[in-house]
Amino acid sequence: MDFPAAPKPGRRVSLGAAAVLAGFLLLAAPLFVLAPFVLLTLLARPRTGRELFWLVAAGVGLGLTFSGPHPLGVEFLWASGLVLAAVFAALSFRPQAPAFGRALLAVLITCLAVFLWEWSRGVSWPDLQQAFTSMLREAYQTMAGPSGNSPGPKPDVRNVLQSFSDAAPQLARALPGVLALEGLAGVLLAWDWHHRIAAQPLGATPGRFRGFRFNDHLVWGAIFTLALLIAPVPDEVAAIAENLLILWVGLYAMRGLAVAAALFGLAPAPLRVLTAAAGIVLFPLGLGVCLALGLADTWLDLRARLAPRAPGGI
Repeated sequence: MDFPAAPKPGRRVSLGAAAVLAGFLLLAAPLFVLAPFVLLTLLARPRTGRELFWLVAAGVGLGLTFSGPHPLGVEFLWASGLVLAAVFAALSFRPQAPAFGRALLAVLITCLAVFLWEWSRGVSWPDLQQAFTSMLREAYQTMAGPSGNSPGPKPDVRNVLQSFSDAAPQLARALPGVLALEGLAGVLLAWDWHHRIAAQPLGATPGRFRGFRFNDHLVWGAIFTLALLIAPVPDEVAAIAENLLILWVGLYAMRGLAVAAALFGLAPAPLRVLTAAAGIVLFPLGLGVCLALGLADTWLDLRARLAPRAPGGI
């Protein structure tokens, strides 16, 4: 599992990379990218002003994530982020190990370790689900803002947030799978920025996203997960299968997005911007298209079919 050949050395911060990082910090848990980035930067022994600036900025942001109250759901999130950063950094001492393989293994180890830790404290799955429900409802109420004549979101936005708050128990059941996806994306993003910032980064430089792929045989894991969902299993096993399915959907949608990026790589810039905007506005449709492309790439290797033939080839 890995990205293909690495790009030319000396790759630095670009507008697109900064936009991706900003989007992750706004839409996902910042802890999942800040904690591994800080740890990787420290292990690389920063010595330049550029490295120290980014280290301090990320450290301040990381400190801000630990402010405020810390109920069970927030404690679970904090523990997951810190354990994930430590495990990924430890796995990164293998200089030639694939980045995606290390990230996925770190996510799986973190899930097992954190759930075992909660179980040893006497925290059951229903307790965690209730904690996640309370955390989600509090977040939706915060976004809804004050009520009455005070400034706040428009009524239609407030109604949408209220519907999410009402569905919080169902969303909380799937939150571990969403957090696993955020953790996977976060450590890969931290690894990419580590190589953009560090003077002497750890390991091999990551390749371009458009070449992202993983072992084709992992599709059997998705098939097995679907089989678990339709089988008569205990509720805890069904919850595990549901969260694993979220992880599989995210992985194959990410692979499909990489295929789409390769397809539009040579397209005019306005067409690429228009396509990206349409994908964001029509998110469910865009997700379905990316998922279909990712699954199809498992058997058809779409990017290889798009590669130009050698001169004189048939």
